[in-house]
Amino acid sequence: MALNWNIEVIIDFITAIFGIILTIITYYSPKAKKIKSLFFIRLGFILFWVFILTDGLSFLFLNKILGLLSGLLIIPATLFIIIGLNYTMKENIYSYGLIIVAGLSSLLIYSGFLPGAVYIEFQSGYLRVAWGGLFGILGMVLTGIAMLYLFYWGVRTWINAPFLIKKEALIFFLGILTIFPFGFLFYLLYIFEPIFILICDISIAIGTLIISLVVIREPKLLYILPYTIYRIVVKNKDGVPLYYHDWSESVLNETIFTGFLNAVQLMSEEVMNIGGLLDINLKEGILILKESKSITVGLVSSKSSKLLRDSVIKFTADFEKKFERELKKSITDPSQYENAFELIEKYFSNFPYKIIESKKQPLLLTGRYLRIPLELENKLRKIFTDEEDYESIKAELIKSPLSFTSEFIRLHDELKDEMKQISNEDLKLLDED
Repeated sequence: MALNWNIEVIIDFITAIFGIILTIITYYSPKAKKIKSLFFIRLGFILFWVFILTDGLSFLFLNKILGLLSGLLIIPATLFIIIGLNYTMKENIYSYGLIIVAGLSSLLIYSGFLPGAVYIEFQSGYLRVAWGGLFGILGMVLTGIAMLYLFYWGVRTWINAPFLIKKEALIFFLGILTIFPFGFLFYLLYIFEPIFILICDISIAIGTLIISLVVIREPKLLYILPYTIYRIVVKNKDGVPLYYHDWSESVLNETIFTGFLNAVQLMSEEVMNIGGLLDINLKEGILILKESKSITVGLVSSKSSKLLRDSVIKFTADFEKKFERELKKSITDPSQYENAFELIEKYFSNFPYKIIESKKQPLLLTGRYLRIPLELENKLRKIFTDEEDYESIKAELIKSPLSFTSEFIRLHDELKDEMKQISNEDLKLLDED
């Protein structure tokens, strides 16, 4: 049996194999391999590459059954891509688009068994397997819907990306642009001249490569849209804050937030004593509260999420384990708990920071340094009663190393003691006179 080798078969094979290998590689990225939404998107893309591979095999063997199978593979590929994108955008798989695709998929299956759905033709100098009638139209529509969803996802991600990852979001969007509308344009031209499908395949492969590399480098892009996390606070059993971390500007200041945690803990004592996890609805979002033997952890987010809840539970357990000695000694100095940032990186590393909004801000620092501890803030307010002086000194301390802050307070206390001593000596001299 002579094989029908031609340029379309060769490009299909190269593109499909490249795409499958690239998609599999993303499974081994440490930052991205456990992201649920990415699992569905990967599965959808793998099925899309298998569709291209099967399409190439149908051309190679001039087999109409393989041609029909390749068309039907568009259904699961489109469904999984849309499910993954829905989950990325709103942490929910359902949408009107998914319902429409499910309905069109039923029609595609039906049309695939109608006469003339798949046929063999001679075009562009070689024999090829083509889709005809309603089957061909629906196959193109489903593919277009998947590409349009990708475009919509890329636009929203780029627009809503925080300043710190805006550059990566732009590159990510450019990768999507090579798929839609650029790749889809050549897919439409394929109706008039089959050779354009080669350019379409190549542009989709290039776009997938760009998207994959950017997501592997910066998985925070996948967590821009579902929700915003604002702050996490750890306090001991006496209600003293030990550690906090900000991702975005919070609607609650430090004092109010800690007081609210104490009040909620008292009202929910029966639940919290058995290690329960509470979701408290706030006006601007939701508070996820976790109580353990030694600490209470509260996280404020725009909405609740299973991922966030699991992350809070694991963070709480590891915090208690990591600082077991400090907690047993009832140490309340926040500087002793600064290494908790390692746990933030472990359990919340994929969530983007939105606290830096432009280059005009004084210094680009991680969320760890964007606020000063409440204890230090109170000391500064006692030292600098003028609000303008206070804000100026506070801004300088934020931009300084952590060790400088403690040195600043120590030097102030020493000078204060010296001034008292000098004043006492002056009074003694006056008394002697």
